[in-house]
Amino acid sequence: MTFREGQHGHPQGAPVHIKAISLGIFTYLNVQPVYYGMLHAGARQDVRMVTGVPTRLNRALLSGEVDLSSVSGYAYAEHASELRLISRLSISAPGAVESVLLFSRYADWRQLDGRRVAITNHSASAVNLVRVLCKQRYHIEPQLVTMPPDLDAMFASCDAALVIGDMALIEGNLRRELPGVGQPTIFDLGQEWAEWTGLPFVFGVWAAHAASAGAIRRSGILEQVYRSKSEGLAHIDDIGLEQAARLGLAPQVLAHYLHQMTYDLSERDLAGWRLFLELSLPAFKWSDIRWL
Repeated sequence: MTFREGQHGHPQGAPVHIKAISLGIFTYLNVQPVYYGMLHAGARQDVRMVTGVPTRLNRALLSGEVDLSSVSGYAYAEHASELRLISRLSISAPGAVESVLLFSRYADWRQLDGRRVAITNHSASAVNLVRVLCKQRYHIEPQLVTMPPDLDAMFASCDAALVIGDMALIEGNLRRELPGVGQPTIFDLGQEWAEWTGLPFVFGVWAAHAASAGAIRRSGILEQVYRSKSEGLAHIDDIGLEQAARLGLAPQVLAHYLHQMTYDLSERDLAGWRLFLELSLPAFKWSDIRWL
């Protein structure tokens, strides 16, 4: 991208090159609808895509490695002063989510009191949702142990395991027996939250680094992301077909999963997110949010 500026020490009419906008993209199926249009239109020279799991992109956004990214709802709130929230974009679930799952040896959450629960090192929002549900809904205090997401390794030393993303979606559909455990009970955290509060859960939002806000406004990237999302939501079945071989699941299973998600950061989404932050991060003030 080039633009012409006479007020920044450059000769009037001379092209000025600005750096490409770096765009963070979760490496999970659930963001595919947002980026479908962009990915199928081919790369723009002025957009650099950076992929990673949520915790990786949370760090990249805060460090300025990426300018604009999906980010865990919890991580955004922890660093709201450094970020600018983007409207009309989120990864939310009004009920069951199928990709944020707690696998357990026990059929009752209360049986996990005092026991070891492995939590993935790929998540911020889901990990803190487990904390909220344990403390506020079920009144238990398990020992939470952060581990890489691997069900077999997690259950080797723990009685339950939180996994997210595509791994959770696959394991939840396979429902395989685990050594020494058998077939674990699966708790869907989106469903747990909805049954308890009656509200959607916001797993991720989109935010810009404050220092990049001006460049993002000038670039027109947000308008392109919004158009890309509209196109993606109109092609959910196609996304299921495209991703089936990679994930080893039937296209209709993937399409059903994506149809359960919402991506608009609606008023109800904001209400659910606000309640979660009140319960999990009391120091955060809703008035701290700064919109781009």
